[in-house]
Amino acid sequence: MTKIKILILAAFVSFGTVHSASAENGSDALSLTGEFLEQPVNSNDPCTVFLCMAGMLKGEYSGECSGAKKKFFSIIRRKHGSFHPGRTFNARKTFLGDCPSAPGDIVGKILDKYGKLRW
Repeated sequence: MTKIKILILAAFVSFGTVHSASAENGSDALSLTGEFLEQPVNSNDPCTVFLCMAGMLKGEYSGECSGAKKKFFSIIRRKHGSFHPGRTFNARKTFLGDCPSAPGDIVGKILDKYGKLRW
């Protein structure tokens, strides 16, 4: 998923609407400002992590998501010094739950596939 796709998806998920370009050019392209497109991807944002992990779930991956992927898999819980899959799953679920626009069914699929994995 390219940086632009991530940002467009984030805008769509966050605002719930997508504005089409003005009629003067006759295209259906998205009307987004250059400033918006040039913003860096925040790998610590739960919504960014959600979008990147959803892309991974579909088999799509790009370099822009490496930080978000690293953030997701850095959420690890231990018990007596050993990796604890159940606690890790719950911590990752809580983190993704901080993205209010993330659909619960997709979060569930992400967690089913990656929630208990060590990377």
